[in-house]
Parts: sequence; structure tokens; C-alpha cells
Amino acid sequence: MPEKKIIIITINLEGGKVEMRRMKIIKYFGLSLCSLLILLLCGGTIKALDLPKVIDKTNCSQYKDLFIPAMYRAVERGDWIVTPGTVSFKYKHQDSFLAASAKNEGKFDISAEGDLISKATGKYPENIYGYPFPKIDLKDTKAGEKIIFNFNFQKYRFMASKEKDRVMWIDKKNEERYIQGIDSRLYMNGRPPGQEIRNPDKVLTYEFQNVMEPMSIKGTNTMSCIYFDEKDDTNYAYIPAIRRIRQTGSTTRSDPFMGSDGWLDMNYMWGGKDRSMKWKFVGEKTLLVPFDSPNMMPVQELPDGRLTRVFPYTGTHNKFGYEDPNWKGASWMPLRVTYVPRKVWIVEQMPKDPYYNWGKHINYIDQETYTIWYKEVYEKSGDFRTWVLVIHHYSEAPSGKNNTGDQDAQIFIDEKSHHATCASRSAHPEACLYIPASILDPSYFTVNNFLLLSK
Repeated sequence: MPEKKIIIITINLEGGKVEMRRMKIIKYFGLSLCSLLILLLCGGTIKALDLPKVIDKTNCSQYKDLFIPAMYRAVERGDWIVTPGTVSFKYKHQDSFLAASAKNEGKFDISAEGDLISKATGKYPENIYGYPFPKIDLKDTKAGEKIIFNFNFQKYRFMASKEKDRVMWIDKKNEERYIQGIDSRLYMNGRPPGQEIRNPDKVLTYEFQNVMEPMSIKGTNTMSCIYFDEKDDTNYAYIPAIRRIRQTGSTTRSDPFMGSDGWLDMNYMWGGKDRSMKWKFVGEKTLLVPFDSPNMMPVQELPDGRLTRVFPYTGTHNKFGYEDPNWKGASWMPLRVTYVPRKVWIVEQMPKDPYYNWGKHINYIDQETYTIWYKEVYEKSGDFRTWVLVIHHYSEAPSGKNNTGDQDAQIFIDEKSHHATCASRSAHPEACLYIPASILDPSYFTVNNFLLLSK
């Protein structure tokens, strides 16, 4: 019986530990090597996994369970290829955040309306640092809601951020057009101790999208205030052609953003109000998820606490399929990406408002960090329409602050129109995470300042 040496990769998903060792597996008569390898899931760890250098339409059927359905169909028809690999870092949250999370055990609940409340007061808590639900019973009928609140609070720990974004419209062959500008956001909850902000208006998050390029649409800006109670979100849009601010309703956050394939509620894969949706935990699985660098990238922490931003690529974005003349698949497929196995929760969301533009969403949420890797979105009719993925890298400062959960790119693929939109981030002097209130506070998100920055 012939022997064949292969590489067995042991990946500890909780600690991020990656080990490689050589083993011998005997190939029996008529039995393929691949059929001898099994995926053993135990205690959050993939015990044995052998993946090829490339997964494409010729071999994807063997690895179907490692993809969301929409992505598997893209690989199967030749639009997408996947390059599995390993990363040299532990993709995790910092120790202080996890320690604070543990102290929140048993303190919070979710109301019948879908609001986060303190068990002691029955009211929305003024500030929580860490996961509000560090331990979740998956048999709990509120498990889906608790998972999504953990997603929110791992994001809120950034306090505030500024990002340089380039949004690209990509058709079957090329980039059609783009807009570029600065995205600013301020989180009023989830802030570290000592960084709290007085919040009489009960605002959960502020957002400001300031379009700076191209010159023909410069100043076509949007601003939102999302409240943590039943109050409707406040949304503003400035139209340079008429030199007027237009106030819009909450459901406009589900409208295409400036005619793209994405919408404002999809910021960070979910940027809306949790109580506006019905949430349901439906399962778990292991998926291959994308990093655009297999290595940790050191970053600088400024004296005021801000974390600078670096990226694994130069220019405004990673390379896409349309930029490679030899690539025959989808023009919007990101190149130079390493796909790594991670265990995810599967959580469905359904809009409560009949005027919301979309139907069911399916979220694939990292079990360790609670970041959302993929999303599938259906029309109100029930027809599948759009799938979305995010690409990450990992940065860490000497203090331990990291960028876990902050994305490099978000790609929206419309399966009906065969079109995509990519929002990519790049370096900029203002682009930082963990921005303190001394640098960015609610006064930046006033109507007067919005008007001033829109002219």
C-alpha cells in the first residue's frame, strides 16, 4: 500500500493558534486520500484539515460545506476562486475588552420590543463596555438578538472612527465610476471606562458620509442619528445642485446609497437599529473567510489614544479581477486574498417595517469575535438578490489595541443585475480608530456643521 505525506493543519479558533505537522496517511486500494481526511469539530477547534492551494470550479464540490450558498455558486460557475491558507496572528479582541465582558454576565436582558435593558433597572443602560452577553445559551429564544448585540458592542469599543472610503461601481468588465470621501462615526455606548459622553438625546450612533470626489458630486453628503429607543432615526442628505438639506425617513437607510448596490444599513454589515428587525438563531458552521494579509501589521498608537490605520496594499484598494488581464472570472472578485477557516453563528433577520426595501437577511457571524463575515439578502418577494462579504487584516499596537472587526473592504454582489459595488478603505492622515471625545464629539454631527461641510 503506497504512502503519501501531507500537511495537517491544526487551527485553534479560540486562541488563533496555528500549527503544522507532517503525518503519513495510507492510501488504500480504491480509496482516495481526500476521503480519508475528515473535518473534526470539537470544542471550537478544527482538528484536521487538508485543503488545496486553490479551490475553483474543478474541485469545489469537495469543499461545499466551507462556503455560504451564494459564494459556492460563484465558485461553481467559475466567477470566483478561493486560495486557502493560514495566518500568523491570533484574530481576537484585546484582553481588557474580554475581561470587561466577563463582568457583564447576567446583568442584561432584551425587552419584548427588542431593546437592550439592564436587569436591575429595566431601562437601556447608559454605557456598557464589553459584550453584554458573554455567554449565550443557543436554546434561548433570544439567542439571535443577543448575538447581534454582541456584534454591536465589539464595534462600539472603537468609540469613534474616521475612514477614507472609495466606493466603486463595477460591471462585468471594468470599474464604471467611483466616489471617494471621509466616513465619520461616533458611538455613544460601548465606550471604555472614563471615555463616556453625556447623552441626553439618547443617541446610539452618529454617522457622516462626506463625499469629496469626483468634483461633479462633491458635497453630496449624508448624516444619520440612530437612537436607542423607539424614536425614529434622523437622516439628512445634502444635494449640491439645489443647495438644500433634505430630511428623510428611517426606511431610506435601505435605499441604494447614491445608486450603488449597497445601502446605509449595511455599514459594517449591519448599521441599523436592532429593534427594527426580528432576529433568529438558526445554526452554526465552519466557513472559509477572507483576509488580505496573512501577517499581523504593527500600527502606532498616538498620545491621545487614537490608533493609526495601515493597509496591506498601496493606493486606494486591493486588486480586483478587472485589473488582471489574465483573469476570466467575475470582475469584482478580490485578488491576493487568503481564506482561513472560522466557526460562525448563522442568524436571520427580518424587517418589521413593511416599507423597508428588503426581506430576509442571513448573517454569518464569527463565534469568537462576533464580526459578520458574510451576508445574504432576499427581496421582499422571497427571491434571492444580493450577497455581501467583508475582507479584514489584523493590526495591533504595542499597548494591545487592535483593529479586530474593522474592515478593509465590503463587496456587494447583485446576482440579478450581475453587478457589484465595492467600498474599500485606504490610508489617510485623519483615518483612525479609538478617537476620543476631545477629537470627535456630538457637536460635529449638528445640522449647522453638516451644512457647512456640504457647501
